[in-house]
Amino acid sequence: MFVQNWDLIFDGLEESSTTADDIENAIIELATNPHDVYGPIIASCTTPETVSDAQKTYLTFNLPAFTTLRSLTFVLRSRDQGWSSSYDDWGTFKGAWSWFDVELWRPAKGPKPTGRDIHLAGNSWELDASKLVVKDKKYMVGSWLLQRNKHAGRMWEDFVVTWDVNVFELDDRLSAKWEVGLSVQGGLDNAVAKMERWYKGGWSPNGQFIRDLKPEDELRIVMKTSESHQGWRCEVQKCEVRAIWT
Repeated sequence: MFVQNWDLIFDGLEESSTTADDIENAIIELATNPHDVYGPIIASCTTPETVSDAQKTYLTFNLPAFTTLRSLTFVLRSRDQGWSSSYDDWGTFKGAWSWFDVELWRPAKGPKPTGRDIHLAGNSWELDASKLVVKDKKYMVGSWLLQRNKHAGRMWEDFVVTWDVNVFELDDRLSAKWEVGLSVQGGLDNAVAKMERWYKGGWSPNGQFIRDLKPEDELRIVMKTSESHQGWRCEVQKCEVRAIWT
């Protein structure tokens, strides 16, 4: 129930058939309405896709012509292949080689990008302009982890990831940033253990990324699996992107 006229409800509550539960439900709906909380949808795709031992672009879109971008929220329904031999990792985000990245692309025309232009907080950015990926007169600024699939998740999972301009990635030294313990592979191989960093919940805040975006930048949601870890799949049913801007 969505209450459009609060005065009518409260003034005539004793004579109305509207109950206290109706009002409580209306308040909950107001508080959880996606449009109110995360802003309008600026891009979406509902085509089921699967990728295995490779990567595939699922959704490409341009940001609105904003003055100030406040947040981007990504709503995903996805899963991996639903099994693995690393039983102790099941249900966690450790050793999960099925995930989504966000790529940022900009026009290749004009001045070459400098280190400051592309120094965005995240997992991947290229400071050497000669090594930039250029395609169709655009260059890829970098790619950032959006969300990992839950390890060996048989059921479809709904993920909601919000990158807010005022919420930044935690310091690497904070335990709250990481999944607890090593993956099965990390527990067996010291070299692997030294490199392991699995974000808690399979994602990380990225406020600096939001701060450095420009109006009408092109973003791509990319499905990915590890080519060196065979047998992994990334399956997706839908993705929508919401934004708050002025």
